[in-house]
Amino acid sequence: MALQDHKTSRFVLAAVLCGIALALSLLDGAVSSLLPLPGLKLGLANVVSLFALCCLGLPWALLICLVRSLLAAMLSGNMAMLFFSLAGGLVSILIMYFALKRLSVIKASVLGGISHNLMQLACAALLTATPQVSYYLPVLVLTGTMCGFFVGVLCALVFRRIRFPFAAVSSK
Repeated sequence: MALQDHKTSRFVLAAVLCGIALALSLLDGAVSSLLPLPGLKLGLANVVSLFALCCLGLPWALLICLVRSLLAAMLSGNMAMLFFSLAGGLVSILIMYFALKRLSVIKASVLGGISHNLMQLACAALLTATPQVSYYLPVLVLTGTMCGFFVGVLCALVFRRIRFPFAAVSSK
C-alpha cells in the first residue's frame, strides 16, 4: 500500500505543478506584452519545470512541460506559440537534466534559459525561412542568461523552504 501512496503522491504533485505552470505561463504571456523587447518572456513557468525536474524526475518534467504548453496555447488562442513553447521547453529541460549532474540549480537554470531561447530562435529561422532572425541572438543570449538566473534563484529559494521525500535530483 505504501508504494501506491508514493505513486499517487507523485501524480498529485505533478497535476498541481502542471496547474501552477499553466497559470504562470498565462501570466507571463500577459506581462510580456508590457515588455519593450518583442517575444521576451520572463520564463516564470520554468520555475515549475526545474522544480519538477529536481523533485519528480525527467519524465514528469517533460510531461508537465508538454501539457502546460498545449493548454497555454489553446487557452491563449495562439496555437503558433505551441511549436516555440514545446521546442524551447523540452530542449531546456533536457539540457538542465544533464547539467544538474555536475552544476548547481542556478547554473543549470542559466543553461536552460539560454538553450530555450536558442531553440526558439532556431524554430523562428526554420518557420520563417529567414536567417536574419539570427541578429536577435545576442539579445536572446543575454535575456536567457538573466531570466535563467532569476528562475534558478527562485527554485533554489523554494528548495530551501520545502523538503520533499522523493527528490529525483539533488540540488547543489
